[in-house]
Amino acid sequence: MLMPAVVLDTAMTAAAALTRFARYGFWIDPTQPQARAWIEASAAHLGLSFDAAAGRLRRESDGFGAALRRQWGMQILWYARPVAEVLARCHAAPPDEPLLRVLNLHEADSPPRIELPSEGNVPDRTGVVFLGDRPVGVSVLPARSEPLGSDGESALRAGAPESFEDYGYRDTYERNYADTDATVRVSRGPGSPISTPDTATPLPAATPPLVRAWPRIDAPDYAPARTPFTVLVGLGETAQAQVTGGEVVIPRPADARFVEVGVELIADGLEAPDGWSRTLRIEVADPTAASVSFRFVGLDPTGPEALHLTTLEVRYLVDGTVCGTAARALVIGAADALAPPARLPFGTAWLDRPPVATPIVLAPDPTPADLTIEIAKPDGNSATGMYQCRLFSPHPLPAGQGPFAIDLGQDARTFAQALVKDIRTFADDPLVDNVLFGAGRLIADRLPAAVFDALRAAAAASAPRPPAVLLVSADPYVPWELAGLEPPLDPTRPAYLGAQVVLGRWLRDPSDRAVGAMNGVAAARPPAQPPVTLGVRNMAVMAGLYRAASGLRQLPQAEEEAAAIAQSYDAVQLAASTQDVKRLLDAQLTHHFQQIGGVEAVHFAGHGDVDPAVPDGAMLMLSNGRPLPSLLFRSARYGGARQPLFFLNACMIGVGGELLGDTGGFPGHCLHGGFGALVGALWEIDDTVARQFAIAFWERALPTDGTAAVPVGEVLRDLRSHYDPNAGAVPAHTWLAYVYYGHPRLTLQRIP
Repeated sequence: MLMPAVVLDTAMTAAAALTRFARYGFWIDPTQPQARAWIEASAAHLGLSFDAAAGRLRRESDGFGAALRRQWGMQILWYARPVAEVLARCHAAPPDEPLLRVLNLHEADSPPRIELPSEGNVPDRTGVVFLGDRPVGVSVLPARSEPLGSDGESALRAGAPESFEDYGYRDTYERNYADTDATVRVSRGPGSPISTPDTATPLPAATPPLVRAWPRIDAPDYAPARTPFTVLVGLGETAQAQVTGGEVVIPRPADARFVEVGVELIADGLEAPDGWSRTLRIEVADPTAASVSFRFVGLDPTGPEALHLTTLEVRYLVDGTVCGTAARALVIGAADALAPPARLPFGTAWLDRPPVATPIVLAPDPTPADLTIEIAKPDGNSATGMYQCRLFSPHPLPAGQGPFAIDLGQDARTFAQALVKDIRTFADDPLVDNVLFGAGRLIADRLPAAVFDALRAAAAASAPRPPAVLLVSADPYVPWELAGLEPPLDPTRPAYLGAQVVLGRWLRDPSDRAVGAMNGVAAARPPAQPPVTLGVRNMAVMAGLYRAASGLRQLPQAEEEAAAIAQSYDAVQLAASTQDVKRLLDAQLTHHFQQIGGVEAVHFAGHGDVDPAVPDGAMLMLSNGRPLPSLLFRSARYGGARQPLFFLNACMIGVGGELLGDTGGFPGHCLHGGFGALVGALWEIDDTVARQFAIAFWERALPTDGTAAVPVGEVLRDLRSHYDPNAGAVPAHTWLAYVYYGHPRLTLQRIP
């Protein structure tokens, strides 16, 4: 039985686990303290009675698994259990008892990890299922049938999904688009140069135009706390076995002898007495000669283990723009432990994670963001909400660059789900403005004060233009676009981050492997830097035409929207069918009887939904009512010279996910499939307003009247500013619904 996973750490107490379960809607007794606290908080937020809130929040635990992460020395062990079993045992245990003892877990009980099965196969053993180095689900074979707990709730029940096919993943990459009997409730509608020139000593004419090397991080595998140690960062002739990071490619301007590159480190559990930033001056003729030195002091481990597992993450910057990353695992031990512990026979050693090659191209961004906010997770523990924030900017930052700690708590994922549910509940109620305002305050509270200082500094430096902000987050769930700015940068606009600044999101995932090639350089999906310009020769438009047999509401405004855009841009018109989706993803399109291959822009108008009960549950709805999982778009044959912008004008398509091992949902899978930018809605959107939004977006981002194109981030900032809480009885929340993954100043260029 393959089940979506709730990730827990075995160092958590029974009470902490019950709190986590409550936020998923799992409890045995709603009056139990942890469940009651969550229900009461939700009831107060939504203006509901306790019983009404409990009824709306509760979900059955059938078909859900718990992926339990345990640190044992330098080893990481995983255990798989049904949620019902863990829930019942925690309910019966003392509140302060750690899960390790509550569940009576032993080293030998930890099974080998299971790699994500291909082609919908079901694992034939119990264990945690992984894609790369992240848990994606739980496989549990029936081991007992007796009731667990006082209510008789059993560990496994009938009716749970039996395979990936029950989630809609039927050979997602190539074929076998069989019908599914899944029932999905959906709605879209009411209801600067990089070199230091030195012309006195020119380079020999034989010097190649590209300088190539590999990232070098010389650091100990193990360091005792309170004892200073040194880390050297530079370039090497070959790849280091312990380092995650691909080949470094340096475009060499003519007559340049040196290239200056910023080096920034991110890690947790460390202090950097001399700072976290350095400038690496690379000699083009001998790029491996130079290095920079960092001095660190490890902090005493705070958990039950005498070791803290972390990662040294290196960012390479050119003119304030992050151009690539590299990383190396590190273990910090207790101050009196001068030698690392022996490697143990079970689990996976923290230091043995396989390196991944993602190319690093040290080229400047021609229109860099005024501020880059990067939220990283160096501890690699998906069971916690601890992150590190770094700020990058070509302008001075008053509070420094960090790193600054961020604690998202235990509910980053459930927060996003609750917000979607709240807006769906209050879509036709004036209280929808209160939901949005409260969410904005809560999200802002999660960000360090230095972020808001940096935003104001960037706004002052970029004036009179609004500041461009690139947000790169290891967390795919939190809708940072809604973060409240009090006081706002521009009082004439709604006080939400996405309406105040020119905002773009991006993914920078060190687990990605390089694919394809471009000019002899391996192309990463997505690349470290989002594209700043996209030439558009051909556009494809797909519309969902829903009739009664589909079981979905017809969307007349979406149909008109698609027809208008297709006519304005002489677009390739595609049916919302499996056949046309495959042609789009495989870049096998024809237009006016000619083979054009792929396109540079795609627009979809139709239904979408998110099912939180399945892995990576964002779905696009085809005209026949069939849900199409986002995972399919990871197989797209784009990237390199052709990276289309994808506008998915459907409900909840913009919601991120990571249940398939890395940043998923439509944003993650589309960018991994080679798309260069994506616009999508985070929640349920009004059919009429969605049409107005889409038409206005394309008119300004890709004008047909000869006027200059407006950067995508600026267009979206202006459209979000249409939100007016005082306009009408019910505010049109659709204006704030859209999330954008791409360069904040991405500009589209029409190609005849």
